[in-house]
Amino acid sequence: MTAGNPKDLIPDEAPYFDDLAEMYESFTAVRDARTSPIRTWLVEHLPAGKRALDVGCGTGNNCVMLAEHYDDVVGVDVAQRMLDLAAVKESRVPIRYECRSALELSPDVDGRFDLVMSVNTVFHMGSAATVLPRLRELVAPGGRLLIVDVTRPDSDADTGTAYSYAFDNARIVYEASGSAELAASALRMMLQPRWLEMRSVITPQTVSEFLRDYAAVLPGVR
Repeated sequence: MTAGNPKDLIPDEAPYFDDLAEMYESFTAVRDARTSPIRTWLVEHLPAGKRALDVGCGTGNNCVMLAEHYDDVVGVDVAQRMLDLAAVKESRVPIRYECRSALELSPDVDGRFDLVMSVNTVFHMGSAATVLPRLRELVAPGGRLLIVDVTRPDSDADTGTAYSYAFDNARIVYEASGSAELAASALRMMLQPRWLEMRSVITPQTVSEFLRDYAAVLPGVR
């Protein structure tokens, strides 16, 4: 990342996700399926409009979904290998993929969007106080900022480990898909040395921290 207060930023994650791109694509197939609870919730909350931006778009599954509802869709991510996988996917309208960080975006360069969306990536980008104002200023009048992010239970504040996180996510994938292979794929990815290395320096907020920080930066947020 190239802007903001350095202490509020997360170390460059592009090499991690470039290394894990194919495994991450398999892992997100469950989350991004048309019938998944997260996908259903997202679709139900899409605002009307023509322009949509997915920040931290990964391999583009949600961009393809957005292209069903908007005529101008942009996906940005710091990992070029992720974007390479995204670029080969078919969509109703062409999607513009760009290898950039959230803090490199600006209304002056990129314009504003009826929808600015980010799924499970804001906690990777930096502190809420640094990232959320930048995402908010990209929203057009009458538009919507729509964020899904990862949190930890408050009880996990001091005792959570990367291993318990990995097995919890594998269980969630199995319960959502009924597929032992997909659950095993998620577990393999989250126990990869590169993933464990990344997770050692990047920890999701607890639920209380999340609610506090989002309310402070986005008054009236739901």
